[in-house]
Amino acid sequence: MRRVFAAVLLGALWLGPLASHAGYLIVDENGEQVLVSTGRLKMAPASAGGMILVLDVGRSRLWVGDSVRRRYWEGSVDEYCDGVRRLTTPPPAERPDAAGSARGPKVTVEPTAERQTIAGLPTRKFRVLANGTLYEELWLTSDPALMGELLVARAPDTFGRMSGCMAAAGGSPRIETTDEYRRIYAEGWPLKVVFHGEGKPLAGPAVVRVEPRDVSDAAFKPPPGFAAAPLREVLDRSAP
Repeated sequence: MRRVFAAVLLGALWLGPLASHAGYLIVDENGEQVLVSTGRLKMAPASAGGMILVLDVGRSRLWVGDSVRRRYWEGSVDEYCDGVRRLTTPPPAERPDAAGSARGPKVTVEPTAERQTIAGLPTRKFRVLANGTLYEELWLTSDPALMGELLVARAPDTFGRMSGCMAAAGGSPRIETTDEYRRIYAEGWPLKVVFHGEGKPLAGPAVVRVEPRDVSDAAFKPPPGFAAAPLREVLDRSAP
């Protein structure tokens, strides 16, 4: 993910000193970055081609922006998920059996005795089973300072809804939408994830650095010059 854009820095020069808060910079082995401060997260992965997402855990709100076309949409997590579903849900004739889809898998989350130090933080391994089959392994840190910045009391609800709608958009099973899966976020923040499914396990990029960082409030706001737009226009990169 990219550093705070030049537009934000230019805005800071015009506005003078801006409030900043203790926070964290989280970096994975691909160099992607997440800024965290007082329940807010900013993600702008290089693979997203200029897309930015800022999530406010405490307020269950977010904004998503396109830094190439300089437009953004802001609203609640539920509004965002509804919009994503409308954009990605296939027509009724192309949908799988409704009854089978509604049932969903039975999800079980198992803490293990395996522990590992990742990015200088202690983690504990958790296993996620879907209908008794291993679906995912997560190494979670419960570092008090980091969890405090993530507003862990609200994390299961906000992160759960976000991960559920993102998984649905990708066409994956409804595992992330279950209450059992959402409770993972009360246990800690994932620093390493291994996905299991058809074929061999697939490891996601592990976190390699978690460092304290004073983060300006401006880092979590749409940069100057970004215009508000409907969600469809922001997410549809083919739109003019």
